[in-house]
Amino acid sequence: MRRIKVAIHLHTHYSWDSNLPPGALLEAAGRAGLDCVAITDHDEIAGALEARALGTVRVIVGEEVSTADGHLIGLFLEERIAPGLSAEETIAEIRAQGGLALAPHPFATLCDNSLQDAAWRLFDQLDAVEIFNAQNPLPADDARAVEFAEQTGLPAYVGMDAHLRRLPATYQVLADFADSRGFLQALGQAELHTARVGWRYYAMMAVRHLWDKVLPCRMPGFGVRVRPSAKSNGGTSDTLPRDRVTT
Repeated sequence: MRRIKVAIHLHTHYSWDSNLPPGALLEAAGRAGLDCVAITDHDEIAGALEARALGTVRVIVGEEVSTADGHLIGLFLEERIAPGLSAEETIAEIRAQGGLALAPHPFATLCDNSLQDAAWRLFDQLDAVEIFNAQNPLPADDARAVEFAEQTGLPAYVGMDAHLRRLPATYQVLADFADSRGFLQALGQAELHTARVGWRYYAMMAVRHLWDKVLPCRMPGFGVRVRPSAKSNGGTSDTLPRDRVTT
């Protein structure tokens, strides 16, 4: 069976913290040799729908939803899911569309919107868990996610979490699929590849965090959307303690 190269968890400029128009994201994906990308903008699907309409690279329409309990990703969506619902309500909304519910960066300590302990409450409602996040500089957080996947038996995936034009080499190679069920089945046998983004990206994110958290009283309408520099280090490889993970 044909195997394809799939990147999960990418953002267009429909997310407040990305500088990637949908067309530019697909161009970057093509240069990276990706066959399929799951676009998961923050609380929005318009960018994913726009990218899918372009038709240059296969697109899974998704959304990174800001729930009351932390971020959840819905894949194979056709309608936007409103933020602010409980995680359980959000998962029900994803299921109503025939989609899949994924836990991105569940234990990332530098992300204010990770599920943390709520992941254990939700594990039997989730379809997959992100065991590596390319933008997270703390391997211990990913190690906790690996342990979570092993203890719960959830399928694991690696998240590119791309916001810039230089895409980190974080993706999965899996059997081709026709729908959400086939995708999930293939994910369970995927070959996972990881690479972290470079120090320039972390520096940019630190500046953004300072802007958002330390200087909340900025001028109205100024700096609402961050458009970081397109320049980014390609990153260095990192190996996870799983047999299926390669770099």
